[in-house]
Amino acid sequence: MLFLVATTCFYSGVLLGLKMNAAPSEQSRSTTLSVDEVEAEVLRRLKLQQKEVTSIAVDNSNEKELKNKDSKKKDDGHDRRFPKTISKIAYGSALISKNDFIQQFDYGIPKPPSKREHETDPGKDDVLLLYGSKKSLPDVSTGIVHTNDGPTPDIPHLTATYATKNCAVMNVIYTDTHGGEDQCMAIVGNYESYHIQRWLRFDGTTVDKSIPLHAVGRGVQSNGQDKFEAPSDSYALQNQALLKTYFDRLEETMAILKPMAESCAGDDNTVIVMVCNTGQSDLLINFFCSADARGFGDVVRKKLLIFATDEGVLEIAKGLGVNVFYDEKIFEKMPEEEAKRYGDRAFTQMMYAKIVTVQLINRMGYDVLFQDVDLVWYKNPLPFFHDKENPSHNFDILFQDDGARSLRYAPYSANTGFYYVRNNDKTKFLFRSLLFLGDMVLSMTSHQQALAALLDEHSSLTGLRVKTLSGSEFPGGYHYHRKKEIDFMRDIATGKHIPYLLHMSWTTNKANKLLFLKQMGLWYTSEACESGGAVDLAKDSSGTSLQQKCCSAEALISCHYRDKPSTHACHGQGKNIDVKGKPFW
Repeated sequence: MLFLVATTCFYSGVLLGLKMNAAPSEQSRSTTLSVDEVEAEVLRRLKLQQKEVTSIAVDNSNEKELKNKDSKKKDDGHDRRFPKTISKIAYGSALISKNDFIQQFDYGIPKPPSKREHETDPGKDDVLLLYGSKKSLPDVSTGIVHTNDGPTPDIPHLTATYATKNCAVMNVIYTDTHGGEDQCMAIVGNYESYHIQRWLRFDGTTVDKSIPLHAVGRGVQSNGQDKFEAPSDSYALQNQALLKTYFDRLEETMAILKPMAESCAGDDNTVIVMVCNTGQSDLLINFFCSADARGFGDVVRKKLLIFATDEGVLEIAKGLGVNVFYDEKIFEKMPEEEAKRYGDRAFTQMMYAKIVTVQLINRMGYDVLFQDVDLVWYKNPLPFFHDKENPSHNFDILFQDDGARSLRYAPYSANTGFYYVRNNDKTKFLFRSLLFLGDMVLSMTSHQQALAALLDEHSSLTGLRVKTLSGSEFPGGYHYHRKKEIDFMRDIATGKHIPYLLHMSWTTNKANKLLFLKQMGLWYTSEACESGGAVDLAKDSSGTSLQQKCCSAEALISCHYRDKPSTHACHGQGKNIDVKGKPFW
């Protein structure tokens, strides 16, 4: 190719020189070639050179093909699945059922939310296992290394246990094609990295398939949006102010909190933590009332520690007789009203409060069950986390499945409205790290995304064991709102299936949360205690307890939307809330 380029340049120079000469004399015309003749000669010679180069390229290609073919042959004549050039990363291969593999090697990462543990996942039902050396092969390796030493040329299917029998080390990669986009994967034998490097045909604002691949952050989506932009200096300064308040008040805060946490922890060393302002207080009261009506009242009174972000919730918690912490200096800038929508200022500030509260209790040496106020227990979940025979007991931190499978929540899709933290050095390091990422929380308007990124990093860095809980046992808003989950929600509504809880996430605002809980038969709070009304009732010294004023022993059912899950008592009642919504019953 270089020779062809040089030849082209040479003849082009000759041609250019002839064109630049002055008009030749009659004598020179008779002894030299004309410009047209020179052009013709140059083109003729170029074609000859091109044929020679093409011939050489074909010969080289054939030679490489022969070498490649030879590299796929062993001395016994069997065809290798992979050439020797990659034998240290792909000596052989096997297929394993994904369900079998995940059950054997549970890294805590969930399947698609609509798939139960035993269900298939078309196009992704098997795991491709690559063996890096002869030593890593199972005892009988028929068809693993060679294509023609088994009954078929196909890659053999093996059980997870047998296929990995001699694997001293196994690196696992989770990946997806995100709706079938034209994605490729390159496995490079090199100095090892524990991160996936992402390349995209991206010009900084949009994805353009006509431009070369560029290295991008993992938050850049196929629509060009970057979900992990670095926080600006303004967010860093805001976090600096928050951290100053935290450290200025830390010693005094710990002194007040320590006896409270110790009292809540009890024999199982677990504290239930909830954070609430007056705007969300009716949901807090409903959790308490529903727990009492369903037989969990004593557990909640004993183990719940409420972090009140305003004086209204302080009064309510005292009226209900549960443990409560409030520090006006720490929470002086926290909003009293509920968030109007996901990600607004009130929402973001409450998210930061939720980080601090878990970090403090975890720092003291206790396990933490953190939960939002917009959920109801069907069963007490604490025995699930304390059962040492439960396979989930080996995990350091366990989350409800959010249901979202967007890039920013990968790979665990952890819902930060319900999770359990075991106290150890790994979880302490995790929440210390999250505390200092306040600028990231503020810029992304939620601690869920920041924590999701840290979970992935810490699981790789320190071996933190993260588990996403089964959606069938710990359902949330994804299950409530998605049409594909109608049968599952009917089973819950009729009592055919009893999960541990229902978390009313994935819901735009508090007003709708209340309506959905009411028609599901999960509302136990009197109307007088809604919308902050319990604050004045808590201050009333008439002698009647706040529980008596606010709590009903039976569910207070009312029907609102016929296209949303409800008890059977709401059959055919209400209107549609979704466009083209279909009746639930």
